[in-house]
Amino acid sequence: MKKMIFAALSPIFALSAVYAGDYYYIATFDDIQGTVTMGSVEAWSLSPVETVTPDSGPGAGDILHFYDSNGYAYGGEEVCRANMPSGTALTVGGVEAEVSSEFWIRRNLSVEGNWVHTVSSDKKYSSETSGIRQLRFAVTDRGDVISVGGDMVLNTFGYFTTRMSNGRSSVAASGGVSLNVGGALAFNFTGFTGTLADKGYHVFDMRDSQSKTAGGNAMLFNLGGLKSSGRAVWMTSATSAVAHFNFNDNSSGSFAGGSFEGVFAADSGVSSQLNITMNGSGRQEMTIYKASNGSLHGFENDLDGKADMSIGNLTVNNGEFVMNTEVAVEILYLSGGRLKFSSAEKVGGMTIDGGTLLFGGTINVGDLTVAANSADVVFSAEDLAAHEITVFEFDYLTDDFDANSVFSAYNEFGQELGGRFELTVEMGGSGSLVYVVPEPAAVAAFIGAAALMFALRRGGRR
Repeated sequence: MKKMIFAALSPIFALSAVYAGDYYYIATFDDIQGTVTMGSVEAWSLSPVETVTPDSGPGAGDILHFYDSNGYAYGGEEVCRANMPSGTALTVGGVEAEVSSEFWIRRNLSVEGNWVHTVSSDKKYSSETSGIRQLRFAVTDRGDVISVGGDMVLNTFGYFTTRMSNGRSSVAASGGVSLNVGGALAFNFTGFTGTLADKGYHVFDMRDSQSKTAGGNAMLFNLGGLKSSGRAVWMTSATSAVAHFNFNDNSSGSFAGGSFEGVFAADSGVSSQLNITMNGSGRQEMTIYKASNGSLHGFENDLDGKADMSIGNLTVNNGEFVMNTEVAVEILYLSGGRLKFSSAEKVGGMTIDGGTLLFGGTINVGDLTVAANSADVVFSAEDLAAHEITVFEFDYLTDDFDANSVFSAYNEFGQELGGRFELTVEMGGSGSLVYVVPEPAAVAAFIGAAALMFALRRGGRR
C-alpha cells in the first residue's frame, strides 16, 4: 500500500488537529516489522484521503478505521496487519474495519464502544497455518484479553473466517484467551437470497493451528448476547480447546441477548468441548446442529467428516435460556431463571436446584437430581391439550422427593394450573416425572380468564 501525501499546512490538518476522534490506519508491513505499533503516531492519519499525522497515538474515545491492506499476505489474500504496543495496554473508543485484518495482541486491547467488521471473501476456511483470515487475533507476549464494551458485529455476503490464536508460552501458562463483549457478538450473513446454493458463511476458529499445543486451551467468551442472521455459523478449533460461553449483563446491568444458530465441530481427532453458563438478565437462544447435517444449513459439504464438539455443561442461573440442540449435553443444571430445553439426545445428568422449566418436550436424562425446595414448570396451551405430560424420563433417580410439593405448574399467562405431578418410580430406579393435567373445563377456565384479562388491559390503554 502506498502512503498518502502529508499535507502539513492544509485546512484539513488545521481542523483535524482540533478534532482527533477518527484515526485511519496507514502503517505498511515494513513499518510494523520495525517499531511502528498501534500506539505510534506514524501508524495513523486523521484523514482518509491524505496523510494528516496526529499529535499523539489513539486513546479513549477515538475510532480506529482499517480500510486497506498493507502488504501482509495469507491464504492468497492481502491482510491489514496491526501490532499492539509491546509495553502497555491500549483503550480506544471503537473499531470499524472494511479489510481482512490481523491484530497482534501483545498487551490487552479494550474497545469502549462497538467493533464493526465488514469483509467478504470468496475463499473458504482451512485449518492449516497458512489459511485465509478476515479477522485474526494473534495473542502474544502478555496479552490475553480482547474487550469490546458495545457490540462486536461481523458482516459478510461471502465467506468470513475469524481466528483466535494463543501463540506464546506465557499465554499458554495463563490458561487461555478471553473475548469480552458487553453487548452482543453478532454474525451477519447478507448474501442469502432464498436458496442454499448461495455461497458463504461465517467460521470462528476458537484456537487456530498456530496456538500452543500444550496448556492454555481455554477460550473464554464473556458475552452480553450471541446472535446470527442469514445463515448458521461454524464454530471450530484447529487445536484442542475448551470453549466457555458465559452470558452476563454488561457494566450498566443490561443484557442484549439474541438468537444464534450454529455448528460446533472440529477435525476428527481434535479434542474440543463446549460449556455454557447463563447469568444474564434477558433472553438468549441457541440452536446447535450436528456437523452431519451441515449441508442443510448452508455449509455445502464442507463439514463432511468433521466431529461434533462435545457439550459438557449447560448451567442456567438467571434470565431465560432457550436451547435447541441436535448434539447431546452431558450435564444440565438449573438453579434460577428460566430454561427451555429441546433435544432428541439423552442428557447425561440433570440437577434442579430452583428456577423455572419452560416445557419444550420431554427431557430424556440419565441421572436426575431434584434438590430444590420449589421449582416451576410452564406449559403452553398446546401442551395442555394432552391429559398427561411427561416432563422427564430418567435412568436413575439420585434422591427421593415429593414431586407434588416441589413442582408447581403454570400456563403461559402466569396462572397456576393445579393438577398434580407424579413420580413413576422411587429413588435408585428408572422412571419418569409426569404432570397430570386438570380437567379440560378447568384449563379452559384458566385460559379464558387470562384472555379476558388481556383484552381488558388492552382496552384500558386506548
